[in-house]
Amino acid sequence: MKTVSIILPCYNEETVLPYYFEAVDKVLPTIEGFSFDFILVNDGSKDKTLETMEKLYQERNDINIVNLSRNFGQNPALTAGLASSKSDYVIMMDADLQDPITMISKICDKFAQGYDVVNPHRASRKTDTRFKRNSAAFFYRFTNSLEGKEVLPSNVNCFRGLSRRAVDRIMALPEKDRLLVNEIPLVGFKTCQIDFEREKRRAGKSKYNVKKMVNYAFDIISSGTTKPLYLPIKAGAILTAFFSFAFVMLLLFYFLGHFQVLTFDIQPLVLFLILAGIFLGVSILLFFIGILALYLHNVVINTRDRPTYCIDYIFRKEDKEK
Repeated sequence: MKTVSIILPCYNEETVLPYYFEAVDKVLPTIEGFSFDFILVNDGSKDKTLETMEKLYQERNDINIVNLSRNFGQNPALTAGLASSKSDYVIMMDADLQDPITMISKICDKFAQGYDVVNPHRASRKTDTRFKRNSAAFFYRFTNSLEGKEVLPSNVNCFRGLSRRAVDRIMALPEKDRLLVNEIPLVGFKTCQIDFEREKRRAGKSKYNVKKMVNYAFDIISSGTTKPLYLPIKAGAILTAFFSFAFVMLLLFYFLGHFQVLTFDIQPLVLFLILAGIFLGVSILLFFIGILALYLHNVVINTRDRPTYCIDYIFRKEDKEK
């Protein structure tokens, strides 16, 4: 019988964890050919999430707890869960029940068919605001267009199913600042996609605000493709050609003005264009410096060799059996 570890990164999820296990206990017994355990990663929660985990650990025989020393974020928490897993397969999902429990059965069906990577795909974002739907659609199109191919599957996030060899290959990647949405497509292997409708959060509230989503988008782009680094060269060539042409035309108009071909004073126009050019140049310069800063951030993070996360302690289900 194949083993599956379900990894749940948790930050302030004390109210939703009981609902999750109430729902999952109705589904797992119907799945044949697989045995399950859970890796609960406490990502520095400030409420009673850890106490809830420890209570579940005492009541059940399928719980492992990874308690991080502080809040590190979703990707480090998932990485800690992957590093702690020993099973044949893993399923990463949220504990808030927005990732439907019934999808576990469908993911396991794909595992049985030989797939190493199973990507649950949001078939609809109708529960999101119009702004979030439009911004998400633009983000996926923009990111993939930069590379000229699909490097980031649309509407697929960290809710994934992975085989042991996929997990081992991902964990062997040298990055310190892990972004699994980029790394999972990178390693390849036999991959499939299954559609689902995301549910409403059962309890608690979302931890992602606009600022976090924007920062996350920048991190995904800068770690997923190097194409933005070519933008300064391309923009420099275009702007050089444009301003050279404008300069020649202004000179021509200026000299023609002395022959009374132009009936208006050209000097205010020249002054306006010069000032506009200065402000435009400074704005473009700051934009390109910002692009370089994003990639420099990645270089610093991945070369100073600091740990992605720090573990306070681990409770394994095997410890209860000793």
